[in-house]
Amino acid sequence: MRGLSKFLKRFSNAEEGSQTIPFVVMMPLLVWSIMAMLTFTDAFRARAMATDATAVIADSLSRQTTPIYTADLVGLKAVVKHLTGYDVSLRVTQLRCAQNCNDLNQRRLAVDFSQGIELDPLGNQNFRSGEERSRVPFMASGDRLILIETSFMHEPLAQVGLNGREVNVSHTTRMRFTPRLCWETCN
Repeated sequence: MRGLSKFLKRFSNAEEGSQTIPFVVMMPLLVWSIMAMLTFTDAFRARAMATDATAVIADSLSRQTTPIYTADLVGLKAVVKHLTGYDVSLRVTQLRCAQNCNDLNQRRLAVDFSQGIELDPLGNQNFRSGEERSRVPFMASGDRLILIETSFMHEPLAQVGLNGREVNVSHTTRMRFTPRLCWETCN
């Protein structure tokens, strides 16, 4: 045991030698870890940009006092593409609470309209149960919310364990200046 401690002490105090072998061993790990950090940071950045862009679209629609049309959705899609750099799919859905608004599990949500570009419109059946329904917060009876959804494919910068995936973001908001958002006409 005494010989081992002497050897370890002499080895730790030695100042001669080459750093080539530790460098060759550690360099691939160092390069991989830097690429992994960049790739994962880029994925979080893309998600954050999509969240912010969706919130901007929701805010602009919440201030709308006139009916919106397909051309408006095309323009909003272009705004999101400019903000994120990704070609996004967009859907706007206006919901209202029709019954049992105080109970999240028993409430009945009704779709006033749902329009999308590259995303299918939603109907009342989508909000009877499941994930779509759970994204909608509490609403007062007769209250209306706008649900904005964006979706795009994000490809990672490097292949370090993260695969390309679809990024889906949704944002709900209430109207600010009018009681509801109208699609093409307000009846």
